[in-house]
Amino acid sequence: MSDIIAFTEQELSLLSDCRELLYVHEPNLASLLDSRVEDLEMLAGIVGRSASLIIDLGFSPLARSVDTLAAKLSNQGIEEVVNLPAKASLGRSYTISKLHLYGFLRKIAQMQEYLSVHRERILVCYHAILFSLMAEDLYISIISDSLGNEEWARRATKDLVLMWEQRSNAQADSFAPLMQQLWEVRHTLVPVLGTLLRTVELLQLSFRLPPMWHDFLHDRGKDEEVVYALDEFLFSLSYEQLNNLQEIMQEQLLNAVSREEAHRLLGLRPNQLLEGPDEEDLPAIRLYRSFLRRNALARLRRDSARPGPRRTLEQLLLLYLWSKDTQF
Repeated sequence: MSDIIAFTEQELSLLSDCRELLYVHEPNLASLLDSRVEDLEMLAGIVGRSASLIIDLGFSPLARSVDTLAAKLSNQGIEEVVNLPAKASLGRSYTISKLHLYGFLRKIAQMQEYLSVHRERILVCYHAILFSLMAEDLYISIISDSLGNEEWARRATKDLVLMWEQRSNAQADSFAPLMQQLWEVRHTLVPVLGTLLRTVELLQLSFRLPPMWHDFLHDRGKDEEVVYALDEFLFSLSYEQLNNLQEIMQEQLLNAVSREEAHRLLGLRPNQLLEGPDEEDLPAIRLYRSFLRRNALARLRRDSARPGPRRTLEQLLLLYLWSKDTQF
């Protein structure tokens, strides 16, 4: 049993400020906010009372530890929901419900001027929760791709267990900015397929990337899997779609195409893009959707021994940082 803090002091302060304004302008919405907050506090209590993952119950002759848990998680199919501990499943439901709460406030702040003063604070909370979900999915994908005895598998397990036990963000607060920065750069420094400078070289020339990205690209930029994973990330096209595009370019004697031209040549519907069809979505939502789709494709390639990147760019970057023992 572990205590789950339903809301941080920062979140409670924001909720209080929003509630005060809502009661003045729209009391019905204020009451709805109160009921949702109360539900989340009750759900946090249920998660906290769920069986702990780190306390040995004495059912097995081998004492439970993070190492035995790492081996178990990697062997039993952690990506299947029936194999997830109850505390993990309940905790994820709590986190998603909390994300919807701030999504609710964000929509009101977009439509009503009286709440616009808190838009940025609402977005900060929303992003923190969204990236904690992304971190959870990332750790699960890393563990699924392991034998259970690697050093990085143990580290991923420790972070994941901490998240499941306390519903903390683990390393999400530190890791998320790196991905957001690259996501922003992709819109200002758009690589062109077919140019002499490949994606890696173009990004190495970008002065908008933090030193961590330059180190990663310098050390791993010649690895085939990194190049493929980076292309998927930047072009919002799968490895398979990119191969089809190269064939079309050869047939039509095209030397270079932009991202938009690539989508047109492939005849893709908007929902076939890795980041989804709605350009009005928050950039963080599009990044998370892109990660989920790229992660599913990578897992499919691993399971069926197909060519192409078998890890996402996020996974490759995180493993690189851990290999350097970098406190990012």
